Amino acid sequence: MERYSEYKDSGVQWLGEIPGHWRCVLIHRLFNIKAGGDVKPDFFSDKKDDSHPYPVYTNTKSANDIYAYTSLATCPGNSITVTGRGEVGHAIYREKPYDAIIRLLSLSPKNTNIVCKFYAYFIDTVIPFTSDSAAIGQLSAIQIKAKHVTLPSLSEQHSIVSYLDDKCGKIDKMLEGKQKQIELLAEMKQRIIADAVTRGLNPDVKMKATNIPWLPEIPEHWELRKMKYLFRERSEKNHPTEPMLSATQTHGVILQSKYSGRVVVVNTGFEGLKLVKVGDFVIHLRSFQGGIELAYDQGIISSAYTILSLNDSTQSDYFRYLFKSIPFIDLLKTCVTGIREGQNINYAKLKQNRIPLPPLDEQRSIVSYITDKTAKIDTLTGKLQQEIESIKEYKQRLISDVVTGQIKVC
Repeated sequence: MERYSEYKDSGVQWLGEIPGHWRCVLIHRLFNIKAGGDVKPDFFSDKKDDSHPYPVYTNTKSANDIYAYTSLATCPGNSITVTGRGEVGHAIYREKPYDAIIRLLSLSPKNTNIVCKFYAYFIDTVIPFTSDSAAIGQLSAIQIKAKHVTLPSLSEQHSIVSYLDDKCGKIDKMLEGKQKQIELLAEMKQRIIADAVTRGLNPDVKMKATNIPWLPEIPEHWELRKMKYLFRERSEKNHPTEPMLSATQTHGVILQSKYSGRVVVVNTGFEGLKLVKVGDFVIHLRSFQGGIELAYDQGIISSAYTILSLNDSTQSDYFRYLFKSIPFIDLLKTCVTGIREGQNINYAKLKQNRIPLPPLDEQRSIVSYITDKTAKIDTLTGKLQQEIESIKEYKQRLISDVVTGQIKVC
């Protein structure tokens, strides 16, 4: 792609060379920067009110918009916002609710020679923020004031924004298409699992009614058994030398050391934690959202969780799929106590429910079928995710090269 005819050293190591007629300045010379305060959930409204046109902050980094609300006095519409997580957006006016509390920084231009969206692109892709999550959470006005940005002419800023809006719009549509393919594959995977664990593999098998809302019918030769007769609760404690476990919806119950997500670290009271063995099932606080989790490692976990051990451990793979199926999750949603964020599964209620029990050889066939079919779907999903990451990297590189003048677009 075309480059400018002349370049000069910006004087900033991480920025390198910039076009000879551009300037490099500290960001606080162009913007008034102040903290925006905490955005409270009760400030949100789904009802349109033209007298309060709350600003919406659209993220320049991904196909998904990031929304955050604050008062107009704190964040004027023609401004740039930076959240505590380092997410950057350009403020426009329209309404959409957002369900988190976010720490905001507001950058308002000091003069009319600034195109805010140019600098939203720049800050989002070029300025190096620390990768430390704790530091990002404490992102302050002082940190961002010390950063340098390029300063092209006003007409160049407008041209660059126009170019990037067009290119990024097309890239985002491509990303949305691939994300939709992933969603369709996920739906296909769920249908395969749900049909297999509730109807078996023989489409011609005779069915019988169950009078169970979440499971209207099952193959005639299958049993229906209450959960309390298939599982026993494990309440063993006082195993302080066992490793800590994490109950996750994506990986099941695994060693905390294997889990890359954020966890609450326990430093004391190990004697009061429950023992979990490989093949056990764990009902954690959010099971009603994603199913009951199978334990792949032995260790200890919060005593707030219910640990279930199968009376016949050879059946665990069938139940692993049943407990993550959409019909069973619908059942779990009827067995919750508490409200909103405090909801959790009431096992005393859940264990009275009947669940399907195919013959053991049929369970094995169902597991083998699901494993084969879902592995192919997972392979396709993995390839799509890799493509998405490559496209996102290309988008970031394009934005960075354009706003730093490595590519000439005007």
